[in-house]
Amino acid sequence: MSDEPNRHRGFMLVLGLAALATVPLPFTFAETRIVWGLPLWLWWSFTMTAVFAGVTAWGILRLWTDDGDG
Repeated sequence: MSDEPNRHRGFMLVLGLAALATVPLPFTFAETRIVWGLPLWLWWSFTMTAVFAGVTAWGILRLWTDDGDG
């Protein structure tokens, strides 16, 4: 039987939170700080995008099974 990541509510919740975290809302009204030549909010966005990609890859590798593979 085929199983997809969207059938796992916990995974979808974590994926949604990771997607929301890519938006640098904590830095909206803060003073812009520069870290290694880039604004801190950009580093936040890069990091959260990498987390989002990692969670997505984990879900595809671990939660997605298909009877046709084999």
